[in-house]
Amino acid sequence: MPVSEAGENLSVIVSAWLAMLQSGDSGELASILDPLVVWQGILPEQICRNRDEVLGVLIRNRLGPLRLTRIEAEEIGNRVAVSVLGPDFPDSDEQMAGEPRSLVFTFRAGFVVRIDSLLSRDAAFALAAH
Repeated sequence: MPVSEAGENLSVIVSAWLAMLQSGDSGELASILDPLVVWQGILPEQICRNRDEVLGVLIRNRLGPLRLTRIEAEEIGNRVAVSVLGPDFPDSDEQMAGEPRSLVFTFRAGFVVRIDSLLSRDAAFALAAH
């Protein structure tokens, strides 16, 4: 099993996620998702259990290009925490429009095997550190 160089996972996920947020194109992200990737949303029932389900959610919820005013990301071992903020994120049942959207991506052998959505930047960076 190949081991990525330090910083490689960070570069890959930031590039793919930003491409999707800014252009709506999920192709770059799809290419790094493991076929059995799990995406755990904020609520327990918000779960995707494979690449097709993840991409389906992203396509259904596509908002068009999103402007970002802040991005923070850190690679910690095999995880990358990403927190973004921008004026185009709408209110949801879990988060208000002005709150950052924060995710943790877990990599194995160069592919994302798990994505966790968190309510706050601090929770995402804490999860990535464990």
